[in-house]
Amino acid sequence: MVDIILFQPKCGIWDIMGIRVPIGLLSIAADPVKKGYETALIDQRTSINWKEELKKQINSGAKLVCLTTMVGEQIKYMLEVSKFIKSINPRIITVLGGSWAQTEPEMCMQDKNLDIVCYGEGDYILSELMEYINKKRKIENILGIIYRDKEGNLRKNKERALIKDLDDLPKIPYNLIDLKDYTAVGFRAGKQSISLVLSRGCPYRCTFCSIVKFYNRSWRGYSLKRVMEDINELDIKYNIKDFYFNDDNIAGNPKRFSEFVKMLVDKNRDYNWGIAGIRADTILSLDEETLQNLVKSGCKNLDIGAESGSQRILDMVHKDESLEKIREANKRLSKYPLIVKYTFMGGFPTETEKEFLETLRFKRILEKENPHAIGLVFFYTPFPRTEMFSTAVGHGLNPPKNLIEWADFNYDTWTKKQASWLTKRKIKLIENSVFISYFANNNLSYKYPNPLMNFMFKTYYPLAKFRYDNNFYSLMIEKKAADVITKLNEKYDLFNRIKKKSKKFSEIKKIFHKIFWNIQNLLEILK
Repeated sequence: MVDIILFQPKCGIWDIMGIRVPIGLLSIAADPVKKGYETALIDQRTSINWKEELKKQINSGAKLVCLTTMVGEQIKYMLEVSKFIKSINPRIITVLGGSWAQTEPEMCMQDKNLDIVCYGEGDYILSELMEYINKKRKIENILGIIYRDKEGNLRKNKERALIKDLDDLPKIPYNLIDLKDYTAVGFRAGKQSISLVLSRGCPYRCTFCSIVKFYNRSWRGYSLKRVMEDINELDIKYNIKDFYFNDDNIAGNPKRFSEFVKMLVDKNRDYNWGIAGIRADTILSLDEETLQNLVKSGCKNLDIGAESGSQRILDMVHKDESLEKIREANKRLSKYPLIVKYTFMGGFPTETEKEFLETLRFKRILEKENPHAIGLVFFYTPFPRTEMFSTAVGHGLNPPKNLIEWADFNYDTWTKKQASWLTKRKIKLIENSVFISYFANNNLSYKYPNPLMNFMFKTYYPLAKFRYDNNFYSLMIEKKAADVITKLNEKYDLFNRIKKKSKKFSEIKKIFHKIFWNIQNLLEILK
């Protein structure tokens, strides 16, 4: 009989890129699993029959179901699942965690099908809730939660302190999932990959970033001994040698980072790996040996947040970096065969069109000075509890007022649904720049491990590059096609169902080839 069910809702458009392990849920499962509570994990992204699985586990006597959500359309899926859970057993306890639960815990309780919301680090909460269910602990003594009392009133317990030593946490229970259902990066065709988190937090103060508030500008890392043990387990037990370290700032301690890279070199296990977060000024602080060791250890990519090509904007968002330093770091990295992905944003409050065009120009400079550099563009998205959110509201943002409205607040579509400071012209400019940036650089193919998505990237790449090289952002017919594909995927789960060698996949490849060939011919004529 299962005691605890962990449920991972769909994420929406992010699922098209590739489905990563539900590391958040696996992390909070570690303590109850260690203490002997029977635990099951159901992932809506990989399970077509998730309703049957969920119903079976609930009817077998499960006492608690824990869900997770971030802002945007994942809230919609979470609401659907919580309603379904209560329709099976109204008395089962439902718990919500995740980044949106940390951001707006009281608002999350607008979902009447939720009993408890966790608003801090949740590593020990499920074990404590099981003690409450078994009448061994009072619910008012469980830190970091909001719950409904017997009268239906909301009660908010005291905040839970951050965990001082991450090594105190039990090992991740990977046995709860089939790792073959997941991927992280496509460094090597046919090679399984996985995302890992080696640290928590970031000591910097960027005004657009939620992490600043979540962790109070603190940074904590697992010991390198623990990190290497975890990597070794995935290598030896599961034969996984390709890793994507999904830390917000993996080098919060640069000395530790250098030691980690050296350990990977010494291990000599044919690893391929990349990282989601490192700063340009950190790159400049590393010695030459560490940069050489990056290559020797199998590092394939570094993700660096450049944010803007306007120094005024960088100063406004408290990036605490200069364009000159970013460019200097880029030139230093250009000597090494490392794909460097720079992320930029457009649409900041007070940003002029001229300043956004400076961002696009700076992106080109970085790519020109480093043949391995990629610049990706995103819409700035105003998140509550960030310092910049109040600035956004002050400049005309009319934010959603409730949970249902926030479910419709997505990073790529919010500008079409919320009043803000952005003009229609500026929205269209950024929107088209975002779309093209995802496809216009062949170095980016590793980011699309899903077979269908990877094929679409390779098919559209020549056209996207043509547009980028010629600054041709009009008549974006293909973007309309992408919107249709996104809606079809949402309804039919195409990217999860279609396998690379299937007959359907071959038929779809032919269709896409024909569509993009015709569009490119049209643009050549117009040019």
